[in-house]
Amino acid sequence: MEEAERDIYLAMPNSSIADWDSTVTTRYGHQEDVAVGYNPHKPGRPSHHPLVCAIAGTRMALHMEWRKGNTVSATGWIEAMEKVWSNPVARQRIKLNRGDIGFGQEKVIAWHEQPGPERPSYLFKLKLTKNVKRAIQKIDWPDWQGHPTEGMQQLAELELQLTGWSRPRRVVVSRTLKPINAGPQEDFWKLGDEIIHAYVTNLEESQAQAFQIVELYRQRGDAENVFDELKNQWGFAGFCAHNAVVSECAARLLLLIYNLWSIFVRVIKNQQGHTEAITSRYELLMIPGRLVTSGRQRILRLSVGIKLGKLLKAAYSRLLEWLSQTAPQLVLCNGPSPPWLLFDPRAHPA
Repeated sequence: MEEAERDIYLAMPNSSIADWDSTVTTRYGHQEDVAVGYNPHKPGRPSHHPLVCAIAGTRMALHMEWRKGNTVSATGWIEAMEKVWSNPVARQRIKLNRGDIGFGQEKVIAWHEQPGPERPSYLFKLKLTKNVKRAIQKIDWPDWQGHPTEGMQQLAELELQLTGWSRPRRVVVSRTLKPINAGPQEDFWKLGDEIIHAYVTNLEESQAQAFQIVELYRQRGDAENVFDELKNQWGFAGFCAHNAVVSECAARLLLLIYNLWSIFVRVIKNQQGHTEAITSRYELLMIPGRLVTSGRQRILRLSVGIKLGKLLKAAYSRLLEWLSQTAPQLVLCNGPSPPWLLFDPRAHPA
C-alpha cells in the first residue's frame, strides 16, 4: 500500500504542521505484539500502541507506525519520521513537528537540529520534572509577562539545558492562577492553585513570540479528534488477528480509506472544513436510488432533498469542468452528455 499512501502526501498544504500522537487499543486474547503497558482505560490489560502522524487542520493521517503495547510515545519515532521525511513532498511541505510531553526528549529534539539539509522546526510540551520546576522557580518576577490576576495567564521565557540535553534550548512557560471558588468556611484559608505548562521549541522569537507559541500548541488538540473518529466511527480498534502483520495491514488499509474518503468529501462538498464520517456517510452513501430506462437512456433517479440535490449538482459541475481541462476526450462539449455521466449539469444548472 506504500504507493497508494504516497499519493496522500500530495493533499498536504504547502506549509503543514505534523502532529504526532499515539493511542492505546486494548486487546483481549493472546495476539502477536500484544503487551501490557500504559493503558488508562483498562489498566493491566494488554494492548497495541500505534503511533500516528496527522496533518493539522486537515484531519488527514499521513503515516502510522505499528507498535507493541509496552512502548512509550517516542518509541520508534525517528524511524517513523525518516519514512515520512523520505518523501520529497513531505520535505517541501512539513514545516513543524508538534507533540505532547512524550516527545520532548533529547533524541527526538536532536533529530531536528542535525546539520545538513534544513529540517522542520519542533514544538513539544515538557514534562514538569524537578529540574524544570526549579528552573521555573528561579524566573525573576519582572520577567513574567502579564498581571498576576486570577484566571489570567502569565508567560515567561528562559534558556534551559536539562540533564541529558546536548545544548541549551528555548523554553516557554505559561502560568495561570486558578480562582478560588466560594465554599464552606473550612476553605477560607485555602490557597489558589497554579496551572503551569512548559514548551520547548527551536522557533526563534522573530518567528513566534511567547504567546504565539502557547496558542500554536493549543491548536494541537484537533489531532485528538482524528483518533476519536478512527476508533468510534471507522472501527480502528475493533479488528485484531492473531498475526501482527494481518492486524497492521488492516489498520493501514483502514487509514488509507479514511484519508481517501475525507478528501472525497471535501471535493464533493467544496469546503475547507472536515465533515466526520458519521455525517458524511449518511449524506453521500445512504442515498436511495432507482435506475430507470427511458428513450434508450439509463437514468439514475436519486431521492434526495433540495439541499443535498444542489450539493450534488454543484459537485458534478466541478467534475465536468475539471475533466474538460485535464481529459477533454471524456467530455463532448457540443454534443450530448457523456454516457457515464448520469446527471448533466449543463442541461440542469444548479
